[in-house]
Amino acid sequence: MRVDVSSPFASRILIPALPQFHARYPDIELHLGVSDRVVDLIDENVDCVIRGGEITNQSLVARHVADLPLGLYAAPVYLAESGVPVHPRELEAFPHRTVGFLWARTRRVYSPVMHRSDERLTIQGRCALVVDDGNAYISAGVAGLGALWLPTYMARTHVERGDLVPLCEDWRLEPMPMYLAFPPNRHVSAKLRVFIDWVIELM
Repeated sequence: MRVDVSSPFASRILIPALPQFHARYPDIELHLGVSDRVVDLIDENVDCVIRGGEITNQSLVARHVADLPLGLYAAPVYLAESGVPVHPRELEAFPHRTVGFLWARTRRVYSPVMHRSDERLTIQGRCALVVDDGNAYISAGVAGLGALWLPTYMARTHVERGDLVPLCEDWRLEPMPMYLAFPPNRHVSAKLRVFIDWVIELM
């Protein structure tokens, strides 16, 4: 069975849990592609993909897996240089800067929506760097290139180690939906069905 998932999800959630999957389903051989690119499931003979963000290809069958909580973070070295922002709008002007994430499906830089009481802001950010890979995105933030928005599962270890610091915690970010998608004309095999159910259980 061929599955393609984003790099941070693979390294932080899926791969550490795969021994449990194989203990439960020892006869299933899993071929795992790890990327943040757009995958042509038909041409590449991929059974399913797992991606964060909205599904733009309406021809796919999508199963909602989870809503990922998000936070705003920056490295201590960046904060020492640029100061600690007290309002998200500060990230749109000098001396602050952000690391942008380019969605492969839309070719647009992610613009988070933040809430506080009755305030609602869409933050464009002042990008020092834009990347299209999740692990590179995290590395750029840890290196101090700018503030960045991350799912909390991706940031947790870096916060515990002191590599990243949470910012503007009185603001709430809209969560990121995560979907598992597969072609509508492909037979959902028993293997794929149990994998889908297991991923939903995992999240």
